[in-house]
Amino acid sequence: MMQTVAIFVGAYRELSARKIFWLALAISLLVVGLFACLGINETGISFLGWTFESPMFSTNTTSPETFYKLLFVNLGVDWWLGVLSTLLALVTTCGIIPDLVAPGSIDLLLAKPITRSRLFLTKYCTGLLFAALQVFVFSTASFFVIGLRGGAWEWALFAAVPIVTFFYSLLFSMCAFIGVLTRSSVASLILTLLAWTIIFTINISESIVNSGRIANQMEATKIESELANTENPVDEDKREELTGDLEKTLANRPTWDRAHFWFFGVKTFLPKTTDTLKLLDRWLLDGASMPSRNEESERGPQQAFGPKRVKRGEFQRAVKADEQSHSIWWVLGTSLVFEGIVLGLATVIFVRRDY
Repeated sequence: MMQTVAIFVGAYRELSARKIFWLALAISLLVVGLFACLGINETGISFLGWTFESPMFSTNTTSPETFYKLLFVNLGVDWWLGVLSTLLALVTTCGIIPDLVAPGSIDLLLAKPITRSRLFLTKYCTGLLFAALQVFVFSTASFFVIGLRGGAWEWALFAAVPIVTFFYSLLFSMCAFIGVLTRSSVASLILTLLAWTIIFTINISESIVNSGRIANQMEATKIESELANTENPVDEDKREELTGDLEKTLANRPTWDRAHFWFFGVKTFLPKTTDTLKLLDRWLLDGASMPSRNEESERGPQQAFGPKRVKRGEFQRAVKADEQSHSIWWVLGTSLVFEGIVLGLATVIFVRRDY
């Protein structure tokens, strides 16, 4: 146990000695500072005394609490912690495993009374320390901003610490696996970024195809409803047009279903990086007083494959409901299985390799 603690302490000292660690920390505080400079009033959004009129965001449509939660989730977590901070973390920690297996370093560590598997997993956990510290500082600062500026002391913000750390662990497990194989920090970083791009592309593709599938179903239901409307019967020309549109819509359904089946099948076996971060939306934003944009009166798609006859707000709620129909255990469980397999293979290689 003492050896494990010593490795963690050494890892913290190593991280704190790197300028990029403090740079990332400073940027996190800067981002939160920008949140604090933003405000919301009766006419729109304010920034350091200047007010920008906005029909979407004002105290008439959005409470200050919800406004700052939206900033925290959509800008703080999705963009800063989920993209930019993650890139900095990967750049900082990609060399942990290659440095571990480097000649000279590995000889010294293997001489200690600690098993190889425990040594490797401890080093892996120290890599997660960077992400955990960054997210904790960011969440703590945001907690006080939302409390003082938004009037709500939202303890659920600290759920970002385990969620974002788990999100980062999905990427870092691949980085550790590549590091054991190649013993190269550069290769670990580049191949991990490539894998992240592929996973992100598949996740986005599945989301787009799923939106098209839902739009197809809603469009067919709407046309059938108009054809069956006995209170306002359609004339023969309109009926012929609706019947033709219904035939085309139903003819496209197998294509949408088949495409979604394959994309969703591939996604199931991959880590759910995007879905993991979206868990914060469920816990922080669901049930909140969201801004009203009179979406019920708007027609036409917001996305490329939106339905033509279904109201935009109704379509967006259907897509969101389908996304959230996937249980938290499915999102985290399948991702954890992927991480366990990758990390298990990396551990086996590390244990059996002759140094």
